[in-house]
Amino acid sequence: MKKALFSLLFIALAAVGFAQQTEAELVRSAFRLEKKAAVAEFIGLSNDEAAKFWPIYEKYETERVNSVGTPRFALISEYVKKMDKMDETSADNLVKQSMAIQKKEVAIREKYYAMVKKAVSTEVAVKFYQVEDVIAVGTRMELYEQIPMFQSK
Repeated sequence: MKKALFSLLFIALAAVGFAQQTEAELVRSAFRLEKKAAVAEFIGLSNDEAAKFWPIYEKYETERVNSVGTPRFALISEYVKKMDKMDETSADNLVKQSMAIQKKEVAIREKYYAMVKKAVSTEVAVKFYQVEDVIAVGTRMELYEQIPMFQSK
């Protein structure tokens, strides 16, 4: 399951850099569907919990994609385009942007953890936080394996 998510993510990254926007959106949409299925499987919601959880999760995903996913894809695309001629100042700027994205990602997850906890239960909120954290960490690991590391010029 995780392997499929990461494969789709890598395809999405490639699509952003090398294909038309519509193709990239299709791949990202497929990734979101796979991710949602993984979340559902991990959390194991009752019908009552699901009725409360999924509307919150949809808002979370929209905010996460707009505030984290899209900026991260743009940052990666910029890095890939400029990596052969990147100086230390440019690399430092990209790292600072990456840090800001990661902080935003955690802040959004914390915000929705509190919302899920209040609307559904602490148990569901904990599982939500855990699965989202695992996916986020795994995604970054996969990205780091696929993207060449910075080399000083």
